Amino acid sequence: MKTRDEWLAELLSYLQSWFEELGFQIPGFQIRSGFPSKGRGAQKTAESWEKQEDGSFIIFVRPDRSDPREVISAVVLEMSKVVVGPKDRHGHLFRFLASSFGLGGGKSERSGDREFLDRVAPIMDAIGALPSPEIAPADLTAAPKQTTRQIKVTCEKCGYVARVSRKWLSEVGPPICPDHGAMTPQWSSKPDHGSVAEEEPDVPS
Repeated sequence: MKTRDEWLAELLSYLQSWFEELGFQIPGFQIRSGFPSKGRGAQKTAESWEKQEDGSFIIFVRPDRSDPREVISAVVLEMSKVVVGPKDRHGHLFRFLASSFGLGGGKSERSGDREFLDRVAPIMDAIGALPSPEIAPADLTAAPKQTTRQIKVTCEKCGYVARVSRKWLSEVGPPICPDHGAMTPQWSSKPDHGSVAEEEPDVPS
């Protein structure tokens, strides 16, 4: 099964021929999964970056987008911006390219009209379905992990209080008051009748 980046690389090879048919010189391109510069909250599906060392370009496509038509239209628009150069970006030449591909000549990303869908249908047949999104937002509303419950022990002479886990209370014994020796677990009833100590939740540090 191909990965999302492999699918995008195949898409790029098909889209390059679109520009070549219109007589445009294609610079070096790579295409990868990645969020735009403004992060996950940004609306853009794709964003192009230039590699300073060789002048080639990388188009990053959001990894949480699953509609192939949305992805393809966003990549076509980013490629059009790069091909026409910064002086004409969103100008007449850019609008000509977008209209030629059935994207209506608009500045924003869109899924395209019937002409665009007809043009991309053979590509989608050739490269197959877009792999499902690789990531999803983390669920930050999940319930916190339950903490260990501690047993309260006290010094019967001075009231000194400490808390200890049931494990250490049963294996080692109660802690020691600095002044009066062994402390007493606060049992809910007398321990010789199978009672349990008074338990309190850990307070996170």
